Amino acid sequence: MNENFYKKIMRLFQTHPAYIYPLNLVNRLLTLSGFVLYPVLLVVSAVGLDKRFFAFLFLPAFFFLAMSRIRKLINSPRPYEMYDILPLIPRDGQGQSFPSRHVFSIFLIGTLWCGVWLPVGILLILFGILLACIRVAAGVHFPKDVLWGAIFGIICGALTLLISTL
Repeated sequence: MNENFYKKIMRLFQTHPAYIYPLNLVNRLLTLSGFVLYPVLLVVSAVGLDKRFFAFLFLPAFFFLAMSRIRKLINSPRPYEMYDILPLIPRDGQGQSFPSRHVFSIFLIGTLWCGVWLPVGILLILFGILLACIRVAAGVHFPKDVLWGAIFGIICGALTLLISTL
């Protein structure tokens, strides 16, 4: 994606500013879905005396912290920093765009749910795809940021599931 891509999107929202609120609302709801369903996963695991509970509790936290550290080290700029655009999703700060932590998180949680109850996992993966599209369209991430966030989320979720069965 280049500057023209982002400017076309921003032009759409400039001519239809009423679209900005729903975009932000859906972004927030999709993000919250993962953060609500993760504790639900932990409760389901604890109540069911699932031996994977501790892996589900500690490994995603470790991977999230590692991802945060990697983002800080790479410190990749965001589209709104590189191009003459205003992001559609309010954001404070600069850099730390690669990989997307929002997308990483929802894909990791979705992958865990796939190992527990597939319908919820598939729903979260679909939510993750929509969230990735929104984050790119809003000018806060490049496609590579959300693509690698999804890939890393799936890998870390799969590693958690694998390690939890050992």
